[in-house]
Amino acid sequence: MPTPLNISGSRAAAILGLSQYQTPLQVWLQIMESCEPGFCEKNNYKIPEFEYNSAMKWGHAFESAVIELAEEKQGCKIIDRERFYQNNELTCHLDGRYEFYDIGLHEGKTTSAQYFYSAFGEPGTDRVPVEYQLQCQHQMICTGAEKVILSVLVFPKRVEEFEAEGWTPILHEKGYYYLYNESKKKATTPENWAITFNDIGNFHQYVITAHADLQKLMLEAYSDFWNNHVLTGTPPEPMNYDDIRAICREPIGTIISTPEIENLISEYKQIGSEISSTGTLAKRREQLKTQILNFSRNAGFTEDDESRDKWVIRGQDGKKLASYGRDKNGNFIFR
Repeated sequence: MPTPLNISGSRAAAILGLSQYQTPLQVWLQIMESCEPGFCEKNNYKIPEFEYNSAMKWGHAFESAVIELAEEKQGCKIIDRERFYQNNELTCHLDGRYEFYDIGLHEGKTTSAQYFYSAFGEPGTDRVPVEYQLQCQHQMICTGAEKVILSVLVFPKRVEEFEAEGWTPILHEKGYYYLYNESKKKATTPENWAITFNDIGNFHQYVITAHADLQKLMLEAYSDFWNNHVLTGTPPEPMNYDDIRAICREPIGTIISTPEIENLISEYKQIGSEISSTGTLAKRREQLKTQILNFSRNAGFTEDDESRDKWVIRGQDGKKLASYGRDKNGNFIFR
């Protein structure tokens, strides 16, 4: 699969701050590093790492199988596979386009039954996860199309469960995928599995039509992101603690807090650390830490003996309230 370029459809939700997987700042780092190799090292930012996870691997393996089911469902061939479009900073790679133009573009997805039943609405509607809705709208912006048929093949299990059973998708040297189970010494094809999943009712299609108002909002967000952040080299506002760690690699100095920040630090400490890592209080604590450290990175500071290798945050009375820096193992610690 081609690496995303500039503002691609797969980055649309993240740029709008609506992705559960990436933040605007993370996408900004990827774009800046690809446009100017060495940018992150020069500015002491964390170099973005691309994770090719199991969901991506299985999704790529089933691309052709999903296309075959979609063609059968619509009674029409899919052409222009992986066709690339670019309009200034906007780019997209299509999964394909139906040969009969009025049917629209093809976008294929695979997912688990668990996620499907929690995130998708009735087939035939446009009730799909926001990341997919925005990706489809992005494709229509780039191509001028008026409709996307989103085809979804639902796996009965999570791909990690199939892998635990010994199955793995393998790309053959001739360019096609097959599924192989080492322990059982069995091989099959994604197409065979896809036919079986379809037979039990696990293939669905959704109709995404062009939405002028939504596309206008997307273009406005794209313009702000590109002009105010990419062209200027200025990072977007951090949305979480990972964002802070990515751009604040060498915190140094003593910072005088405001009354508001003092209250946030007090709340952070009152919540305490002996809480579930996934509960509501844990999420609130993460939000507080992000707000406090985002204030610190933008605040003026003075350097003294205690703050030569970390941030020291002091109250209006000079009392030390918190600090942020690396421990002896190089890990960032806020306390």
